[in-house]
Amino acid sequence: MITKKAFKIGASVCVKAPAGAAFPIVDPDIYRSIDWLSSNDFDSIEVHIPSPDLVDGARLKDYIARKGMCASSIGTGLAVAYEGLTMTAKERIIRDKAVERLMRQCDLGSQLNCPVIIGSMRGKVEEGDTYEAVDRRMIDATKRLMDYAEGLCVDVVIEAIDRSETNYLKTADEVLELIDKVGSKYLKVHLDTFHMNIEETDWKEPVLKCGERLGHVHIADNTRLYPGSGMIDFIPFLKALKKINYNRSLIMEIYPGNDGYQSCILGRDYLLKCFEALL
Repeated sequence: MITKKAFKIGASVCVKAPAGAAFPIVDPDIYRSIDWLSSNDFDSIEVHIPSPDLVDGARLKDYIARKGMCASSIGTGLAVAYEGLTMTAKERIIRDKAVERLMRQCDLGSQLNCPVIIGSMRGKVEEGDTYEAVDRRMIDATKRLMDYAEGLCVDVVIEAIDRSETNYLKTADEVLELIDKVGSKYLKVHLDTFHMNIEETDWKEPVLKCGERLGHVHIADNTRLYPGSGMIDFIPFLKALKKINYNRSLIMEIYPGNDGYQSCILGRDYLLKCFEALL
């Protein structure tokens, strides 16, 4: 195994996952997951929790650091799966609850020194609604959230998600347009190679357009299994990341397949081989 890595490698860990969710590691004991990742040469962990109240942020930060790792990001979509909280719901009370929850996640992000993800929590254009109305509600909710996040110096990253899961903010261009409307330097783009494989037409251009506004990366093959399981050529994407000096983690948010732990190892080894082509 090579010792020099072009990028940090990590995996998403979920404490409680809905059936069929794309998490390689699901374990209610987050510390056991940290132990496993650390002992298998991973650099970072993406923590998926429905509410930050479920963890002791100070203890979690200390434990991750003592294992020689970092927290890459906080996933928030479980608040949609279990509570229906979205930033663009028609009901103001739901939007307010969603923003408040994300503010609490930003508190945790401040402790762990990592960004907070807005994925499914942005909501979508439901039947009887319009794109314009959803966009207005998203801008309003995001501005309120970023007023809080900026005070903590915490990045918030909006994930571009493909058409099978949403009809709102599917590409890097669409997310960048929203960021421009909100106007916060702490609001950034989150790219996922699985979603890019469906929505984008090029591996390099979205990365180069984002530049320093690229705040987080999920890496998966076109199968949504581990990198190396499918047809994606990751080299152009990784070269683009190097060109913009991306220095954060590549996080495997993938289906577990037959064994999520083994999938993470296979993906790790494949990425290390890809890194050799970049060095």
